[in-house]
Amino acid sequence: MEDISPLFTELNLEESAAISGGNLQVSFDLNTYLFILGAGVVFGNPGLTPDEIQFAWESSFVFGPQLPS
Repeated sequence: MEDISPLFTELNLEESAAISGGNLQVSFDLNTYLFILGAGVVFGNPGLTPDEIQFAWESSFVFGPQLPS
């Protein structure tokens, strides 16, 4: 007899995001951005390099699952 696969299977969060097209909530944390830039100015050399600004920018994005409305 043929093995019948279940109609519904349980998915974890990563599989669900992949199936639904990667539907994730993305937010920008301004406090983190300003903190990294401020620390770079206070404790670093005068002025910030483009690499330091890029690091602050990339570190300030917060990714998470989209919350149900």
